[in-house]
Amino acid sequence: MNLLSVQGERTAPTPPLEFGLLGPLVARSGDEVLDIGPPKRRVLLIRLLLERGHAIPLESLCDDLWPGRPPRGAVSSVHAHISRLRDALEPQRARRGKAGVLVREPMGYALRVPPEAQDAVGFERALGRARRLLGEGRVGAARQEIDTALGLWRGAALADAVDHPFAAQEITRLEEARLLGRELRVTILVHEGNLEEAVLSAEELTARNPLREVTWELLMHALYLSGRPAEALQRYAKLRGLLSEELGMDPGPRLRRLQTAILRQDDSRLSVLGAPVPQAPASG
Repeated sequence: MNLLSVQGERTAPTPPLEFGLLGPLVARSGDEVLDIGPPKRRVLLIRLLLERGHAIPLESLCDDLWPGRPPRGAVSSVHAHISRLRDALEPQRARRGKAGVLVREPMGYALRVPPEAQDAVGFERALGRARRLLGEGRVGAARQEIDTALGLWRGAALADAVDHPFAAQEITRLEEARLLGRELRVTILVHEGNLEEAVLSAEELTARNPLREVTWELLMHALYLSGRPAEALQRYAKLRGLLSEELGMDPGPRLRRLQTAILRQDDSRLSVLGAPVPQAPASG
């Protein structure tokens, strides 16, 4: 337990730090929202958080904060931002006392916080739990888990660092995970029998991602189960036209098999249990 002693008296434990990356950066200590400061300092904190506790050389921080050509005073500026970040993250640290959160190591600067302090980590873990719960047939628990996970999002991933190249890969990865979560929610709605909401949610997803086949598969499946096979086939024709016009290709084999099942009214292929369960892509 992290207790501080002031003149021999014990104070309450320091609340754990929490960081929100699924939207504009938010840093909290317990119920208190911390004042991180100006945009460049916020970008610096994001860069440190993305490294998950590993040290980043000072030169790399300069390159990441000022992509292309760091100014002459970049090193001094980073040192100043580091000092202010330490004050914000560890306000009870004695002046010039040893830092315990934002530390200097031989290789550079590192942020010592557990992975679960980041809402992005919590989101991905909840997404995995929701998928497992659905696989176990615990549909209600899966619905609660996925709604909690998606509720962590407050805007675009790493919104404060969207113009910085170092954040591009992580932004893409997190936004893909968010989309997988929304698709998984549609599958869960189908398993619940909440077909009207499933159709509406899938329609919204196809509008936002018109060339993503798994989303159209979810929509067609939900439409068929809700007694609207003709509309499901119309959606297939629409996607086929989009793919031909934009990419010069036809729908993939899964969608072609789904179209055939709808034409044949093959209920064994089109049961609730046959609704696709979106999976995270395999890591490299």
